[in-house]
Amino acid sequence: MRSLILALFLTLVESQHLNYQPDFSENKVYTFNYESMLLSGLPEKGLARAGIRIKSKVEISGIGPKLCLIRIHSIEAAEYNGVWPTSSFSRSLKLAQVLTGQLSNPIKFEYSNGHVGNLMAPDSVSDDGLNIYRGILNVLELSIKKMQHSYSLQEAGIGGICNTTYAIQENKRANLVYVTKSKDLNSCEAKVQMVTGSAYTHPCQTCQQRNKNSQATATYNYKIKYTRNEAVITQADVEEIHQFAPFNEITGGNAIVEARQKLVLTDVQKQMAEVPPKEFQNRGPLQYQFGSELLQLPVHLFRIKNVESQIEESLQDLVDTTSEQLPSDAPVKALKLMHLFRAANEENYESVWKQFSSRPAYRRYILDIIPAVASQHALRFLRYKMERQELTNWEAAQTVLVALHSSTPTQDVMEEATLIVKKHCPRSSTVLGKVCHLSYASLCYKQCSSSDSCSECLQLLHGFAGEALSKSNAEEISLALKALGNVGHPASIKHIKKFLPGYAASASDLPLKIHATAVMALKNIGMKDPKMVQAITLEIFLNQKIHRQIRMLAAVVLLETKPGLPILMTLADAVLKEPSMQVASFIYSHLRALGRSTAPDLQVMASACRMAIRVLSPKFDRSGYQFSRVLRFSMFKEFLMSGLAAKYLVLNNAGSLIPKMAMSQLRAHFLGRVADPLEVGIIVEGLQEMFAKGYSDGNSETDYDFKEILKTLSDWKAFSSDKPFISVYLKMFGQELFFGGLDKDAIQNALQAWYGPDEKIPSIRRIISSLQSGVGRQWTKALLSSEIRRIVPTCTGFPMETSFYYSSITKVAGNVQAQITPPPKSDFRLTELVNANIRLRSKMSLSMAKEMTFVMGINTHMIQAGLEAHTKVNAHVPVNVVATVHMKEKKIKIEIPSCKDETNIVTARSKTFAVTRNIGDLTAIKMTPVLPPEAVPDIMKMSFDADSASGETDNIRDRQAAEDVSLGNSFSFGPSSSQKEPFVQSMCSNASTFGFQVCIERKSIHAAFIKNVPLYYLVGEHALRMSFKPVYTDAPIEKIQLTIQAGDQAPTKMVRLVTFEDPEAQGSSRKEVIKRVKKILDDTDEQGTRKSRSSSSRASSTSGSTKSTTSSPSSSDSDNRASQGGTQIYLKTRWSKAKGKKFYPFGDSGGSSSSSSGSSSSSSSSSSSSKSSSSSSKSSSSSSKSSSNNSSSSSKSSSSSSKSGSSSSSSKGSSSSSSSKGSSRSRSSSSSSKGSSSSSKDSSISSTGSSNSTSSSSKASGIKHKAKKQSKTTSFPHASAAERERSVHEQKHKTQSSSSSSRSTSSVTSSSNESVGASHRHSKYDRQAEPKPVKSQCNSHSSYDVPTEWEYHLPKVYRLRFRSAHIHWHPDRKISSSSLSSSSESGSSNSSSSSTRSSSSSHRHGENAGHSSRRSHVSRGVSIHHSHGSSLTRERNFLGDIIPPGITIVAQAARSDNKNQGYQATTYVRSDAAKVDVQLVVVQLAETNWKACADAVILPLKAQARLRWGKECQDYRIAAMATTGQLARKPAVQLKVQWGNLPTWIKKTSTAFMQYVPGAALMLGFSEAHQRNPSHEFIVRAAATSARTIDTVIKAPGVTLYYQALRMPFTLPLGPSPTYETRDITAWNIFPEIASQIAQEDQSTCEVSEGDFKTFDHVSLTYSFNKSCNLIVAQDCTEHPKFIITTRKIDPQSFSREVHINTTSANITICPTANSSLLVACNEEPVLSHSGVSEYEKDNVKIYKNGTTVIVEAATHGLKNVTFDGVILKVTVASWMRGKTCGVCGNNDREKHNELLMPNHKPAHSCSAFVHSWVLLEETCSGGCKLQRSYVKLNRNPTIDGEESTCYSVDPVLKCMKDCTPIKKTSVKVGFHCFPKDTAVSLLEWQRSSDKKSACEDVVESVDADIDCTCTGDCS
Repeated sequence: MRSLILALFLTLVESQHLNYQPDFSENKVYTFNYESMLLSGLPEKGLARAGIRIKSKVEISGIGPKLCLIRIHSIEAAEYNGVWPTSSFSRSLKLAQVLTGQLSNPIKFEYSNGHVGNLMAPDSVSDDGLNIYRGILNVLELSIKKMQHSYSLQEAGIGGICNTTYAIQENKRANLVYVTKSKDLNSCEAKVQMVTGSAYTHPCQTCQQRNKNSQATATYNYKIKYTRNEAVITQADVEEIHQFAPFNEITGGNAIVEARQKLVLTDVQKQMAEVPPKEFQNRGPLQYQFGSELLQLPVHLFRIKNVESQIEESLQDLVDTTSEQLPSDAPVKALKLMHLFRAANEENYESVWKQFSSRPAYRRYILDIIPAVASQHALRFLRYKMERQELTNWEAAQTVLVALHSSTPTQDVMEEATLIVKKHCPRSSTVLGKVCHLSYASLCYKQCSSSDSCSECLQLLHGFAGEALSKSNAEEISLALKALGNVGHPASIKHIKKFLPGYAASASDLPLKIHATAVMALKNIGMKDPKMVQAITLEIFLNQKIHRQIRMLAAVVLLETKPGLPILMTLADAVLKEPSMQVASFIYSHLRALGRSTAPDLQVMASACRMAIRVLSPKFDRSGYQFSRVLRFSMFKEFLMSGLAAKYLVLNNAGSLIPKMAMSQLRAHFLGRVADPLEVGIIVEGLQEMFAKGYSDGNSETDYDFKEILKTLSDWKAFSSDKPFISVYLKMFGQELFFGGLDKDAIQNALQAWYGPDEKIPSIRRIISSLQSGVGRQWTKALLSSEIRRIVPTCTGFPMETSFYYSSITKVAGNVQAQITPPPKSDFRLTELVNANIRLRSKMSLSMAKEMTFVMGINTHMIQAGLEAHTKVNAHVPVNVVATVHMKEKKIKIEIPSCKDETNIVTARSKTFAVTRNIGDLTAIKMTPVLPPEAVPDIMKMSFDADSASGETDNIRDRQAAEDVSLGNSFSFGPSSSQKEPFVQSMCSNASTFGFQVCIERKSIHAAFIKNVPLYYLVGEHALRMSFKPVYTDAPIEKIQLTIQAGDQAPTKMVRLVTFEDPEAQGSSRKEVIKRVKKILDDTDEQGTRKSRSSSSRASSTSGSTKSTTSSPSSSDSDNRASQGGTQIYLKTRWSKAKGKKFYPFGDSGGSSSSSSGSSSSSSSSSSSSKSSSSSSKSSSSSSKSSSNNSSSSSKSSSSSSKSGSSSSSSKGSSSSSSSKGSSRSRSSSSSSKGSSSSSKDSSISSTGSSNSTSSSSKASGIKHKAKKQSKTTSFPHASAAERERSVHEQKHKTQSSSSSSRSTSSVTSSSNESVGASHRHSKYDRQAEPKPVKSQCNSHSSYDVPTEWEYHLPKVYRLRFRSAHIHWHPDRKISSSSLSSSSESGSSNSSSSSTRSSSSSHRHGENAGHSSRRSHVSRGVSIHHSHGSSLTRERNFLGDIIPPGITIVAQAARSDNKNQGYQATTYVRSDAAKVDVQLVVVQLAETNWKACADAVILPLKAQARLRWGKECQDYRIAAMATTGQLARKPAVQLKVQWGNLPTWIKKTSTAFMQYVPGAALMLGFSEAHQRNPSHEFIVRAAATSARTIDTVIKAPGVTLYYQALRMPFTLPLGPSPTYETRDITAWNIFPEIASQIAQEDQSTCEVSEGDFKTFDHVSLTYSFNKSCNLIVAQDCTEHPKFIITTRKIDPQSFSREVHINTTSANITICPTANSSLLVACNEEPVLSHSGVSEYEKDNVKIYKNGTTVIVEAATHGLKNVTFDGVILKVTVASWMRGKTCGVCGNNDREKHNELLMPNHKPAHSCSAFVHSWVLLEETCSGGCKLQRSYVKLNRNPTIDGEESTCYSVDPVLKCMKDCTPIKKTSVKVGFHCFPKDTAVSLLEWQRSSDKKSACEDVVESVDADIDCTCTGDCS
């Protein structure tokens, strides 16, 4: 037992003597083999990487206690640049020499118990060399705990003090300890890194928690040999990985930098180490020390020998290369020059400046580059130049702006910047003063963000703000506040509070814009101290006494701080009680917009906003556009971890259409940070008024002093100063760069320059003179827009840098010369240019070269190795134009030289490389594409080899290769194709007519085939180029001429006469085809009864399409029908009877020139053809084959017409002659006309979307359809609306399934009446016809049938039918008949949908699916009568045959052989009282039959337009028609667009566009419905559900969208329709009428009558004051009133009253006479007194009578008009007076809560108190008004705060004058201020006290006020 205990004891003692901590014994030299490797690239194999490897011998010697010496020798260096991992390192002897020079000196270091202390090295050792030593010593850093095998701790290392985990294993037999330590390099207490260029962004904490963009970790493996006395590291392996993921780290891809170290002990010798006899300096601890990294740009590597001469060479090279055209490497050369300037000092700067400052091109580059250097040397140089006044103010502003924003805020930089601001920045509103202070504040912001010691710059800015406040200088106050806003430091809050309303007594006297600036200055502070800013802004918002604009801005700042749910609910509760709709709408829309945000950092707030919206939604969901609001669009993509948000804020002050303030903000999320790249704000005040008045040079002194009048009011206050100005500010990345504005004087000067002579503004004269003599200018600007760098150390001692550079050079050069005839005179005005002839010769070019570079890898002054992505963008836009303008002759001529050489307009290239450079061998630079061509496999290019290849397979392969060649395929598919061909796409738009073509070429090859992630799409090579290339023609083109001639001379400029060729003249072969088709169809009719109904519709439609395509080119519609549906076959007599007939190129073969009856059927499906033919076969009861065919086609047409909402029923004068001559069997609604559309309304309704046109779909082919018995219905225009409603009602209830007859029942008129001649008997027929009751019987086998009861409960607006309303215009009879045409829900669905779609659609809504042949006879019979007077007649001829063109535009290529080549466009316009016809024809100057035709017809309730082009305008067609009507009995408008055959590119573009429509519509608030819509039709319907809301339906192919109760910004004119017989309707007054309607909406009218009045804001009030005192009805309430309107009763016993209208130029009185007429006096002189005088006008005041009503107009004074008829007074003010009026008419701000404002702007407690406050009193009672204002004492003593009190009124009350007795009183509510009864003042003292103006109201009581008095004796 004792032996056992002894053994254990000895073991314990021995283990305590064991030493695991590595150490280096004195007098021993430890030799290691050391190898380090660093590689940068993408992690996948097969891609290129770049890096270095260093091998060396490392000797470490113990030279004293805890002191060691390390020496490196035998250095070998190798570079890696190639595909990983197949390539190998290549040795670089020169790099090894460079490293040997850096590491030749040994260094000392402290080392004890595994910890490295301070390093000591001679001064000759550079920082870069010392960091390599640190990399080796970092391996030796160990923290081994003997008693623990696994533990974590914070351990120091080269990258800082980081979280480290140890795992220890021991092999006691071998005396070995294995140590593994892992470091998390992301969580370090003192992380060593340097980040520049991102100071203006702030971290997104939520984003960084969800995604790590930059991560790094290191793993160390040690093998330690230990003995009793020491432990030695025999081997150490280190692996460190840095990962950079610009997007989502999981799904976005990442790049890595991999570092490895290996240290192996090879020898230990006992000997003394040689310590060199040098002085060793303490160089700091193990942590990495930054040295020359910031001076070394990662995109250049070169030796700097003589910096000054190199600067001169580089500057000379940059100027030379950019003198002509900017090369793509110009930005790189500018970066190189900046690199050299960074290595220079002030002496070098001064020397270069002296040499080149006198040369403009060099001077510009120097002043662009030096500020970007961003060092104290650069700032000092600029300060010296400003001191010596060697820079202009403009140059100084530019350089200071760039220098201060680019600088890093070191102590030296801050000192220089402070000196610049103190000595050289004026504290004024000059550009230099603004830029200086704002930029200095931004630099101060960076200093405060990076360190806490920024008191000096804050003190400077705080002092500036205090001085500005003491001087009450508004401009300086604004500048100081904006500067404090840029700093955004919480210490500024107490200084900003001095300018906030409610926080300082003096702040209330400051202008409103100062308050706004002070509130916005809190925005940046809210990021650092959100709690304090939230408290301030919430308090401001809740204070309703503060101006609402300030409150809204406070809410903006509050919401920027991301408040929590409690604050948001407080905000929502305040909004519920908010009286101002402006504020409520703004907050609601802002919360709603934020609630939709998807950004990670806003998710918590967005959820809280949605909760608040649930409280507010019922009340504020439909606020109008005239109220303030916030619009916000945002998106955030998870796979990119990036997002973008745009916010638009509109702050409206008084509800005008033009907002007072608008702000637009852009926010971006990227790389885990949030930035506000751009913010622009504009504030507009009073501009509407200024431009309404125009320029007036006269003196606007007031002839009448209104203020003397207003003294009689109680404490009258003018509104805040409303001086006209425009103010704009610009912020980038949250920092305000500049703000400025135009005040009233500047705007007046601009107006004077236009209206007045230029004597007062000589600069205008100088500009024109210089233009006449010729101006040549050249301007260049080099700018380093972005330099973002992140540098962290690696374990090897080399820094790893991730950086982004964006540099650009812009150049504008040109010469401009003008010739003006006649030459300008001495009193020249700009308006005279309108009548001058000007010839302008301009030769200019705009060039831009931009380069963006991303770098990741090693960057030192010795070596660069890593990934580089270069993106270069070049733009070059040459402008060489000679323009001649003859204004009198209405002629413009432009000449452009022809394209001789290929010109690249835009070129963009992007490529990613693996790059290695070393300073030892600069010529050995290697740049390998990261994605080598051989790395990309393409399975499509691999050939399959069978085991036994036969000759047949070889033949197939050869044939395939031949086909590839014949198709022009640029890719080879042969087996030899082993490498990736890049994706190349080239598109050229050939304008050979003008000798050039525009080409876009795109090339792309990327690495997404390896990993389908966003980053890999960027890696590779991408190129885009847009260029102009010459097209070589048979004769050279000398120049291109564009001539525009308007007016009477337009025909003289026509090069080619516009004529149309009759298609009949194109040969007899077409007639033979028609005959054959006729015969086929006649045979079909003869066999109609035997033909099976279920025969293949596909076969018949196919055969029909073949024939109709070749036989129906008579018009554009016929061509389009054939090309689209392939089903239209023209019938019989058109071609045989057309001889001698006139060809109408602008007519419509569908029976209406512009009606959609033709277009609606243009794309009917092929199945309709078979249906039509089978339908015609049922009509065998007709008298002849011809009539049978006509009947069937007509019935088909009518049924289709009924389905098409505004097709045939909408047409006004369509002729059905085409139906009888050449109509197709399946052509829909071709025979409708004005008469037929009127007469067949009931049939249209009864058939409501009949499925006749569609019943033979593929579905119907399997089901035998029974014939449907048609209703015998005929309705005419004379039928009342009630009768039509009744017929519809009857039809709906009489729909039955009864008949199985297989043919249509004949209609009222026999088919013999359907000949062409019958049309001449139409008038008689029309008069005799009577409406018949509707009877409809049909069988419906559709599975989509829906009960008709659904029609009575239509739930959605998109299911409602549109009824068009037409005005039929007869020039001879002037008879108006309004008719309604209904369209089924499927809206014109037969026009383009397949039959199944239309059938199901029509049945789905319970509508009649009958054939509707009942309309055929009527429509044929009534079609021609009105054609001569119809607006949309088929025979609408080419206007060029009747009238000359109004405008001629000729674009011509001037050829050397003088042949005509180009295009000519002519416009023809014909208008009359109710119709406007416009036609545009484009032809080629060469004799071809290609034409483009556009025509439009505008009618009172209908407008229609078409665009057709191709051979004689008949190949392609698009038609649009706008119609007014009703939707569910609501007034509505419908726009229908239909198209036929279209070019492929249009189809592809529209298809691509439609993919984005549903998403965009959803974001705009639309809802989507699932419906089957026609494929060739687009419908928009808008129905007015109220004066302010509309229901909108959009029906497009594949999607139906609707929006109910969409708010409109103006009131819709929903009154009764005017009678168009008594009103001239032309196209020229349509748009002015709309503009006038909008302008009138922004005007306001007040109405005052006996006993009541209606205010400008439509609040009706009743008042009891009706005696003889003057009452202010309305007045201009600004500081300088322009008008006051008063009224008073003349006779208390009658309603008569007199009105006084006082303006600054006239005093108008209107008073009644004894005979009830009105007497008008202006400036006390009677006007309009003579019976022959009906109008008086003087000094911008117009007075006239309309019957017994007097009307006064004074628009320049703000009075639109004042009307008075002796009893009712109406005042209408101009739109720019919104929010500026007062009086009993209110303040005109569209707010109803504040109508009762008294003259002191306090709200009255009752209507009577409000009216009494606006009574004008007189000094004596002799004038009739015997009242005065007096303060009163409350007749009781209420208890206030527990004390009995005496109370006095805060506002005065009307009382009778002295010696007068009241005879009539009324009760008014007033507020009282109370005093304790014991200490109360007397009433007299209260009246004299000034405290009553600001006294609070303790109680509100009703007291008696006198309104009528009687006086005895003299009263005063």
